[in-house]
Amino acid sequence: MLRFKKVFMESGLNSKSGNPENFDLHSKKYDTEGDRHTQKYIAPYLPGKISHAQGTHRVNGDVSSDIPKGSNVTIHGHSIVNNRHHVTISAVGSNKKVTVATSKLNKPTGSTTIENEGHKYEKSTFDRFKSHGLIPDGYSPAGSTAGTDVPIINKRQKTHHQGRIVADDKALLSGEVKKDTTAAFGQITVRHDPQKGGWHIPDNNRGKRPSYASEVEKAGLIDHLNKTASDPTKTTKTDSGRVKTERITHPDLKPAESYLTDHHVDVLHVGGGHGTYSVGEKDVTDHGLPRLSGKGLWTIRQKQTGAKAHTSRTIMFQPHGKAGLNNSHINLDDDSHIESFKKTLGHSTSS
Repeated sequence: MLRFKKVFMESGLNSKSGNPENFDLHSKKYDTEGDRHTQKYIAPYLPGKISHAQGTHRVNGDVSSDIPKGSNVTIHGHSIVNNRHHVTISAVGSNKKVTVATSKLNKPTGSTTIENEGHKYEKSTFDRFKSHGLIPDGYSPAGSTAGTDVPIINKRQKTHHQGRIVADDKALLSGEVKKDTTAAFGQITVRHDPQKGGWHIPDNNRGKRPSYASEVEKAGLIDHLNKTASDPTKTTKTDSGRVKTERITHPDLKPAESYLTDHHVDVLHVGGGHGTYSVGEKDVTDHGLPRLSGKGLWTIRQKQTGAKAHTSRTIMFQPHGKAGLNNSHINLDDDSHIESFKKTLGHSTSS
């Protein structure tokens, strides 16, 4: 996962939803990018919240003589002024408070609360599977790396190979863990180059995620960018100078499955009560895991860093909120379900 240290995407951070206490990512209680960012990067750091601490954010410009550009600041409150999100801040160790637009703050240093919770859930799932003997010795949670989240031993196979498993050897299954549907279920970077016909998927990115790249093209997203942003210098921008984020619905979750297939994932486990799924047409566990089903959401964002940021976009895919992923009838967070799963894979059970 990426660590967010960059500037908020919406300078004005317009609000239609009001106080972040009332925001709900899984309903329609937020309407703007500003609302979404305030919920993710401000609300958890307000006084009394889990991540409130001294110096959690950094200003991206001069605020006052006490708070020059680059200073770490503490958040003391949130307000809406002229329909835009603002925060009350102070320099670390100072009692002099000032209210500024949230666009004056970089995203919190280090991992976001959501990312931290995602890693915690991944580790707790890893530890749970390991305690049941499903994970071989010598493995640890992948965390921010590109490794397998949860390698699963399939004792029904005659051999057991260490390392990443190729398609024809399923003695060690590759498991992926998502805390909930707010996680990314796929992403790729596309670029604009007039010599290559405008917006396109670079060959190196396509090589890493060929199935997902194909889904992006089949969804018409490259054509959409070439029609609406044929000249990246003339696209509609926010007050911060960044291109406005776009969200486009999708009728199914095939792009997520394609992305997971590109990463050789066999089993997907999603928290938040959703459960455990197979990836691809065949359930290689033979346990009856269902495939992903539901409705999806594409998010097209301008790349946040780099000299050529205006000619780059990240195209992310995820279920369309909590209701966008149909629950599995098998949930390995349930003790009885994991015991049954172990039996299918040839492991001894507790009973």
